[in-house]
Amino acid sequence: MAYTIRSSGAAAVALLAAVVSVPVGSAAQQAPQGTPQVPPSNAQRTGNLPLRDVRTSYSPAGKRVSPQDGLVMQQRSSRPTPRDADGHPDLSGNWVVNFPNPIGTPGLRRRGAFEPDQAVMQRGAQWNKPLYKPEYWEKVRSLDFSKADVDPNYGCGKPSGVPRQNVPSRIVQKDGQIWLFNNVTDSGLRILPLDGRPRDPQDEQFSTWNGMGHARWEGDVLVVESVGFNDQSWLGWEGYFHSDKMKVTERFLREGDLLFYTFTVDDPEVLMEPWTSYTYVRRLNPNPSRIDEAAPCDERDIDLLVDPFLRG
Repeated sequence: MAYTIRSSGAAAVALLAAVVSVPVGSAAQQAPQGTPQVPPSNAQRTGNLPLRDVRTSYSPAGKRVSPQDGLVMQQRSSRPTPRDADGHPDLSGNWVVNFPNPIGTPGLRRRGAFEPDQAVMQRGAQWNKPLYKPEYWEKVRSLDFSKADVDPNYGCGKPSGVPRQNVPSRIVQKDGQIWLFNNVTDSGLRILPLDGRPRDPQDEQFSTWNGMGHARWEGDVLVVESVGFNDQSWLGWEGYFHSDKMKVTERFLREGDLLFYTFTVDDPEVLMEPWTSYTYVRRLNPNPSRIDEAAPCDERDIDLLVDPFLRG
């Protein structure tokens, strides 16, 4: 699937391409006619949301390889977008994905009966990857290989942090504030003012898992910029580490009963360029009295992890 995002009354447009996996050996071949072309940089954007999720793959040296075939289609919401007293979209609601995590600990999957090379190819081709400086690729590779022992998200008690904790499961927008709840981490609540106040210059001096956030509106898009991180979390489960100089910019767009979310990581200490995620899509929970809660953390889940190197 792919999505074209049109903001009501705004020019925010994002195109999310869904990809079909191809053999690793064909990565260097020329893409078939009609395949979306890879943009020259993650920085090429339209309307402050990604123009296209090309889900680009990178070699360890950081070279892009051909994108997989994809289909483009549109998804629109038939419901009107609710707005607050100031005319901004009201992001309030419980937001759900179409499928739950079957095991409990975020990021883990049941054992699969497929070859190790196929497993690596499947998980590596799912999204565009951050482009690390050459001197850090060996560290990324080493962390990925040892993730069952060193990934901070695999144990109980440590937060996932921003942006790894992903789309908030519940949002409350009222009284000049926005509350962002995430039910998969212990530090999953962020309360941000929406009254137009400037950022506190001392925010960068903090060392936190979720960062010190500052929210503002750009048309119909809510923009949350966060600084003041520690360097203990990962961007993803493949060893994507970051420095304490990281800045994360999240963007939220509501259209009817759909919520579109993307984030950009700017970390010049370790990345060659800002890295923007693909566009996540969430749907409004039709039963607002029910909030799905994360399963209790159980470190025994680690034994069910699909890892072609460490778990056989």
